[in-house]
Amino acid sequence: MDATKVSSVVMASNAYKQPLPTQMPAKSQDKDATVQVSNNNQVKTDSVRVSSTVAMKNLDTVRVIEQMHASLNQMAKGVRETNESLNKAVDLVDSMKSSIQTIIKNFPPFPVDSKERNDRLMEYNALRKELISLMVPPPPPPVYEKIKHMWESLFEDQNGSLLKNSVPLLENSSSDAQLKDVSQTLDKTSAQLADFSSKVTQALVQP
Repeated sequence: MDATKVSSVVMASNAYKQPLPTQMPAKSQDKDATVQVSNNNQVKTDSVRVSSTVAMKNLDTVRVIEQMHASLNQMAKGVRETNESLNKAVDLVDSMKSSIQTIIKNFPPFPVDSKERNDRLMEYNALRKELISLMVPPPPPPVYEKIKHMWESLFEDQNGSLLKNSVPLLENSSSDAQLKDVSQTLDKTSAQLADFSSKVTQALVQP
């Protein structure tokens, strides 16, 4: 075989073994596409994890707020019950004073043995008995601790029974001068109860 034919055979053989130009980029593109899909999946997974963590934190925050609201609502309920009883106590004290004032302001003064005078004194003592038996519920512990010193100056104990000396007992034989002293005591007691009610409410709304 002459040199020209040998050269032609070799060139043809090399041309057969050489990969086609269009085959090489196809494999590279497939590999790049696979890597891109893997990266996209990883980004999506990381995004889901972050979103899940944020959602859990938000859920925990809402739960804490709900618990705070439930606790505050419970305290508000307790304070309302305390104030309702205090308001009733103030009304009773004011009614007691009204009974006394009917006697004090009467002119000419009632005789000591006057039936109307004795009726007003009986009315006073009946109201006093109702007031002494009234149990004012203490406010919830967080509030009570802030007004404990005032509570102890008004009530016998935590059962909420008003101190007896804050609403003195009167007899049919009590003089008008004694009635005036008791009237002043009732003014003081009524003011203390009203002020205490305000302090209880302030202790609830202020940190």
